[in-house]
Amino acid sequence: MIPMTSNVEFSRRRHQAAQFPGASESNRGDAEFCIGNPGSRQIRSLKTGESLFLQGDMVRWVWVLREGWAFRYQTLEDGRRQIVDFLLPGDILGIGRSSQMPYGVEALSPCAWVTQSREAFLARLAQEPALGLKLVDMLSAGQVRAFEQMTSVGRRTARERVAHLLLDLAKRAQTAAGKERLEVTMPLMLSHIGDALGLATETVCRCLAELKRAGILVFSAGRLEILDLEGLSDLVGLIVEDDEDRVRQDRRLVA
Repeated sequence: MIPMTSNVEFSRRRHQAAQFPGASESNRGDAEFCIGNPGSRQIRSLKTGESLFLQGDMVRWVWVLREGWAFRYQTLEDGRRQIVDFLLPGDILGIGRSSQMPYGVEALSPCAWVTQSREAFLARLAQEPALGLKLVDMLSAGQVRAFEQMTSVGRRTARERVAHLLLDLAKRAQTAAGKERLEVTMPLMLSHIGDALGLATETVCRCLAELKRAGILVFSAGRLEILDLEGLSDLVGLIVEDDEDRVRQDRRLVA
């Protein structure tokens, strides 16, 4: 059975050796393209565990994640937390009609945000069709993730939920870093996975042990290694676009 790692121990290991993916030049470009003129934007940096804003805060800014990892969450009155989405470089926040945020945002790793007032952003949106198309692309990707999240929580088994989330994050991390193959530590603890999937930490641990015994993946201290990409894709029902010959030659994907 995979040993459970405490939050304190995980944090210690992470700060010693972890190298989190930053943004590729493409994603830095996306962030800066969305926000526009350097004179009208600002950069805000967050440390691990710091909040960009809290659930219920009034926010009149548009934010694009330039580097690092973060997550969106909602908290119930009794303190229970639901992580609704993980954020990687290139993701955008704050473009809705309401200024009161229905979720909070917390940094999973040191991260940098590019920000601009919502008024300035909407003015550019009215003038630049290319920005509108880029925004549609970003929002469409987020909508797909939301649909998959609802399906996971509502219909997938615990094992399928964990496998699906890790495969999705591995694919997104590769895209964010601008590489097809990575060796990167995901800044996730078992509690993050559980809060995203509606599972107890012990259940997440058990699912990871089952996936390891099946030779599909290994996730330990935040490092994900996919041993059987085809088997993992079949398990969660996702099609991984890849060169068929390369996949046949090498079934190991490190993310």
